[in-house]
Amino acid sequence: MQTRSFFLLLPSKVFGYSMQTKKWVPLKVACISPVVWNMEAFDSLVVDDDTKELVKALVTNQLAKEKGTDVLDGKGNGLVILLHGGPGTGKTLTAESVAELAQKPLYRVTCGDIGTNATAVDKKHLQSVLHLGRIWGCVVLLDEADVFLEERSLADMARNALVSVFLRVLEYYDGILILTSNRVGTFDEAFKSRIQLALHYDNLSRTQRRAIWANFIKRLASIEKDSVNTDSLTEHLDELATHDMNGRQIRNSLTTARQLALYKGKKMDYGLLKHAIGVASKFDHYLKGVKGNFSDDELAREGGVR
Repeated sequence: MQTRSFFLLLPSKVFGYSMQTKKWVPLKVACISPVVWNMEAFDSLVVDDDTKELVKALVTNQLAKEKGTDVLDGKGNGLVILLHGGPGTGKTLTAESVAELAQKPLYRVTCGDIGTNATAVDKKHLQSVLHLGRIWGCVVLLDEADVFLEERSLADMARNALVSVFLRVLEYYDGILILTSNRVGTFDEAFKSRIQLALHYDNLSRTQRRAIWANFIKRLASIEKDSVNTDSLTEHLDELATHDMNGRQIRNSLTTARQLALYKGKKMDYGLLKHAIGVASKFDHYLKGVKGNFSDDELAREGGVR
């Protein structure tokens, strides 16, 4: 049995990798504790039950390390999921919830972290990310993966090389990899066979927006009960759901209202939230007018990219 004197000889800090900053940082040993997974996160996703059941089945089977259908050993044993749709429709939240369900850390990267040079991607960045994701047992999220998924053409050999490298990586990856995109109209058809499940996220309906508002308010009540008038907010859920907002805009409005309440030294209520929504919506209305009264989603569909 080790004595107290022995433990005093050990360092008070160890180095750990921060998934948020992508850096190695010193961690106080006294503050390290087991991860508490949020097993309710997946169930609270605002998507239909059939979709959730399918995702849960695929993730569960992957965790059970079932062999892939490809006869070549080490090929096709991973789970690759594509989530596509407009911004703020729940793609990233789905990936976060899958990581909680799988009880694995989420390793989130973008094309900016990896680079867009085919040689660098192949030899260094992408391979490094996927290697670390595999040995650390992560769910790897490649956010805004459009640049890797874009259709090849005879006029751009550099892009063709990049897409070819990414296709090969997908084919042989044996972990859980989630891709998000909001430009699926530019999708290269060769990716169809590499992706086990592709989920489309429509713009939020009023019912979905109401559920998202309710989830955020419930979370606020559990964290800052004394500084938020939850009764005032829940009484106006129907009115809040009428605002044509995506999930990210809903969260931003709540954050703005909380900061306004803190500045005024009062509880956040529906009045402050309504004010925050009104101010933020002025920019959206102006931007829509500049674009000929077409929304971003309408323009994306007109251009054939979503």
